[in-house]
Amino acid sequence: MTRMTTTIPALACGMWLLAGGHAWGQEQAAPAESLIEPLPVCQLDPRDSGKLAVEPCRPAPPMQPRRSVAQVIGRMPVQRTAPPVVSMPSLPPSPAVPMPGAPQPIGACDTGGCRDAAGARYNGAGNATLDANGRICHRNGAFMQCF
Repeated sequence: MTRMTTTIPALACGMWLLAGGHAWGQEQAAPAESLIEPLPVCQLDPRDSGKLAVEPCRPAPPMQPRRSVAQVIGRMPVQRTAPPVVSMPSLPPSPAVPMPGAPQPIGACDTGGCRDAAGARYNGAGNATLDANGRICHRNGAFMQCF
C-alpha cells in the first residue's frame, strides 16, 4: 500500500512535466496581430502596369460601405410579328469532279517526263507531272495515276 501511495504522486508529477512542463520551457506566445505588420495596400508599379509595386499586399478598403440593391429582371417584350423569312439563293451546280483513273504502268522516263506502256506522255519532273489533258498525275514507283 505504501508503494502505491508513492507511485501515484510520482505519476501525477510526471504527467504534469510532460503536459505542462513542455509549455513551461517555451516563451509566452504573443498574439499573431502584434507580430505581423499589416500588409500595404496594393498599388501598380509605375514602371510596369502589369505588375504590383509591392507583393504581398492587401486590397484597398472600400471608399463607401456597399448597400444592398434588389435585383430586377425584366421580361423580354412579346414579338407580335414573326421575323422575316430570308430566302437563300440556290447554289450553282458544282462541276463534276472526275474520278482518278487507274494507275498506268510507266514504260520509260527522260528529263522532260515519262511515257506509259500505251505511249501517252506525262510532262514534268519528279513525282508531279501533267498528262496531255492538263490533269495532275502522280508517279508512284513504276506506276502513274492522274487525278
